[in-house]
Amino acid sequence: MALERQQNPFDAPIPGQSLTDTPKNYVWENPARFAKKEDAANFIWERLHRKPTLTKIILMLETGMSVESITRVIVFSGFIEGAFNVDLAIIISPVVEKMILAIGKAAGIKQIKLSKPKAKETKQILKDLYKTRDFAQDIKEIERKKAKEPEEEKEESKGLMAKKGDE
Repeated sequence: MALERQQNPFDAPIPGQSLTDTPKNYVWENPARFAKKEDAANFIWERLHRKPTLTKIILMLETGMSVESITRVIVFSGFIEGAFNVDLAIIISPVVEKMILAIGKAAGIKQIKLSKPKAKETKQILKDLYKTRDFAQDIKEIERKKAKEPEEEKEESKGLMAKKGDE
């Protein structure tokens, strides 16, 4: 199973910190470079047709990455760079999807995935993969360990704020 990255709960901004920061400190706090859909689409079209970018997109499409995923990355990076605001990013997303699809078809890619698979489909694919590789026993052991973990944590909870009966 995939390991989740542990998040430090204290690694977060202090409430109200944004009120004391310097205004227009970030790119997205400034006015966007493009206000029209056509200008933003032309900007992305020119960026997509640079040779290094084209080869990366074709490689991603060949490896099975979906058009939707690539589009989200491109549109989000345009927003972060200050090329357009969030509203325009949502508006041009279908246009960018068509651009990427056109690149894939022009490259001769036969199977282009349009959208990401649903979570249930992904879980089913992983289960089928584990069954074919005889990992069924490993899955059962992991599930048993997960079921036992909450009980073990209750036994170990001792400290400054523990109940008097626990000491």
